[in-house]
Amino acid sequence: MLDVLFIHSPMILYRDAADAAHFKAHGGDEKSLYPLGILYIAACLEKRGHTVKIIDVAAESKTLEDILSAIALDKPRIIGISSMTTSIHSAVSLAKNIRARFGNNILIGLGGVHICCDPTFLKRMPYFDFGVIGEGEITFIDIVEKYKKGDLIQGVFQGEAYENLDDIPFPARHLIRPEIYKRDEQMNFEIPAASMLGSRGCPYRCSFCCIPAIGQNVRLRSAKSIVDEMESIYDICRGNYSFNDDCMTLNKRHTLEFCQEIIKRKLKARWIASTRVNTLDEETAKSLSRAGCTDLYFGIESGSETIRNSVIKKNVTDEQIAKAVALCRKHRILSNLFLMVGFPGETKEDMLKTVHIGSKVKADVVGIHITMPLPGTEIFEYSVKKNMLPADIIDRYARGEMGRGFRDVWPLFVPEGFTLQDLVEIKKKTYRSFYINFFWILRRIRTWVIIPGKFKDDLKLFKIAIYVFVKGGTKGQLS
Repeated sequence: MLDVLFIHSPMILYRDAADAAHFKAHGGDEKSLYPLGILYIAACLEKRGHTVKIIDVAAESKTLEDILSAIALDKPRIIGISSMTTSIHSAVSLAKNIRARFGNNILIGLGGVHICCDPTFLKRMPYFDFGVIGEGEITFIDIVEKYKKGDLIQGVFQGEAYENLDDIPFPARHLIRPEIYKRDEQMNFEIPAASMLGSRGCPYRCSFCCIPAIGQNVRLRSAKSIVDEMESIYDICRGNYSFNDDCMTLNKRHTLEFCQEIIKRKLKARWIASTRVNTLDEETAKSLSRAGCTDLYFGIESGSETIRNSVIKKNVTDEQIAKAVALCRKHRILSNLFLMVGFPGETKEDMLKTVHIGSKVKADVVGIHITMPLPGTEIFEYSVKKNMLPADIIDRYARGEMGRGFRDVWPLFVPEGFTLQDLVEIKKKTYRSFYINFFWILRRIRTWVIIPGKFKDDLKLFKIAIYVFVKGGTKGQLS
């Protein structure tokens, strides 16, 4: 008998092979995110002697029937389903079907981002026995060991967080097949990069982000611990890494120590990370480049300082954006700007500033999306209060009343005085003005010279670009 089966729920749960084939033919495939949170909990459980398996539904192309068959074969005591809001419909469907097939013989739990942002969810969806809010490593072990002793497990548990991240075992990557995770097309990597975390928590409170609802307690791993993990999986990922930290350069001293550790060990690493423009300076950018950082992703969201700082609460200036991009260019790090359109009080002038911010600062890559109000964010609460979203939208989506495919059914934020088509046109205008630009093409040629193989990757992106320029987004994804 298996102790714990973790299921990484997908946005769309296919009933069987025929259902999957039909939907993919009409709506495209789903890209699965590396289940790093599950892998950490699994590692902690294995360290305590518990047996664990993982099913990543989207990455493994599993159907509902596949999953139920695996459960019948492995006979797990406990099933932990991890879900974001985007996949909560599938998580509920899984729990309902598992309960219908196996009765109360299996303890079913819910974890992940959604329940952290919606802690009363289990009271409205009684298909789960328990839920875990926050970080689950310590608390899930406690639940498993109490259940195995015969204790009653019921309700929502607040996760106890590790203060010292070095005490957490490295993720149990042997429980998945890393090669099945689709690589980021922006990276010139032959195989998927290994997802990693050098820190946890974010002290900022952006209005569109759910991090404030999940936890802001910032903790840093030691440079030695991070690089030890990088070395331990070097052969698996061929030295390619993707850091999932909310802000990689939040603490300058820690960042420099990390870079120096890579340089000292002569580790031939290539890695990407997300950070904030106001945390990057000359010394840091130089160290990042020397340590193998190839791309930095900056969430600047709006080209309008008014929207960016008064509405989004980013507290970042145009000057800081331009400086950070210039430092990246100087030290041969590709700068990627995340942009958004659709905020309360946003005007046409504000939107046009967003259209042109990428070209203005000479970034390497821009990506723009229409704001999606998600639970746990200020934008979501604002939308419900203003009757832009129904108060019961979460439950309607979770029960499947809105249909399948989150991106196709969840409303986008459309400011007063605009239509959704207006925002789609802004997206198209942003991509066209940035990429169909003589100066960007010159910068890209420079990139092809600096990074061998990048030209081949750009050719692969050409098919996607057709949809971007014509429709304002990738195929099947308006937002």
